[in-house]
Amino acid sequence: MSTRNSQPDGSPDRTPALAELARRDDILELLFWMRGQGFADSLSVSDVARFLTHAQNEVAASLERLVALGAVERDGERYRLSAEGLPEARRRFVDDFRDMLADGHGKCNFSCEADHEHDR
Repeated sequence: MSTRNSQPDGSPDRTPALAELARRDDILELLFWMRGQGFADSLSVSDVARFLTHAQNEVAASLERLVALGAVERDGERYRLSAEGLPEARRRFVDDFRDMLADGHGKCNFSCEADHEHDR
């Protein structure tokens, strides 16, 4: 979801460690966006892989690392942002998509610090 550094030909310029960090950012942003839009509070590994076009095994490993870090909670086969992960996911999403976000998401803009329903 996010824009990252790339080679002049457009191919990603990432070491495995940087690719992992970028994948985690993408996952946090996706979970935040899906929740914020009211599409889903949790996603499966295959859901995340399909949206982000990453291999399922890489997504599964990244999700488990996010669980270990406390940013994501696992509920059976589904994953959702934890209370600790929500502010970080919001920050990453807003940082990457600030120029595309409208100022009027109901009464609040998308960078609203509250976790509540927005009037539409």
